[in-house]
Amino acid sequence: MNAGTIVALAQASADKAGFEQALLAGVMQHVGADVGAFRAGNAGAPISRGLSLGSIGGSDNPWKRHAVELGPVIAVAARTGSAIDTAVLGERSVRSARYFSEVVRPLGGRDTLYAIPTWRGRPAACLLLGRCGAAGRFRPADVEKVRALLPALAIASTALVAADGARPRDDLSPREWEIVDLLFRGFRSREVADALGTSVNTVRNQISRLMARLGVGTRAELVAALTRGDG
Repeated sequence: MNAGTIVALAQASADKAGFEQALLAGVMQHVGADVGAFRAGNAGAPISRGLSLGSIGGSDNPWKRHAVELGPVIAVAARTGSAIDTAVLGERSVRSARYFSEVVRPLGGRDTLYAIPTWRGRPAACLLLGRCGAAGRFRPADVEKVRALLPALAIASTALVAADGARPRDDLSPREWEIVDLLFRGFRSREVADALGTSVNTVRNQISRLMARLGVGTRAELVAALTRGDG
């Protein structure tokens, strides 16, 4: 799978939803994953294959309900492009996590691979991949396969967001986009600080400056303004 394949998928798809499903299926086949989920941009429900994610805002959505446990993994993926949960957290921590017992283990999985392509310094999408049963765990070669796709995935994801009418902002730093993305996932200030390896006061100050810059009064208004592309 390469950029040309992704362009061909876009041209062959009847609509945006069809392209998203074809894109996820293509990435899963390329990497050798049995289940997967994909979300373009910072808003909207992810699409999935083999996973039941529920509504993006619902309490049964693993992406949000287990976000605190996965925060360090997401942070590494945001910096490097991709990360395997067991490589970041360690085998013991992963096995004791709620997301593993509630999502991964029932599917016969052993670890989870996350990828975050970026566009102009900000997250363009989030990709989750898993293997079930005898398929085994992810290896460094699988990570490299995903990383090779990141530039093309970033372009495709940006196009998908544009198709929804969202206008991307270029006046936020990569760190500010990381904070907004974690806030959207349900993180509190302390959890954002832990995920990004900084102090809670630094996070609170950054959030306050963002709110003042955008003229919003609450964190919910901040996330809403940025994830729908206002400004």
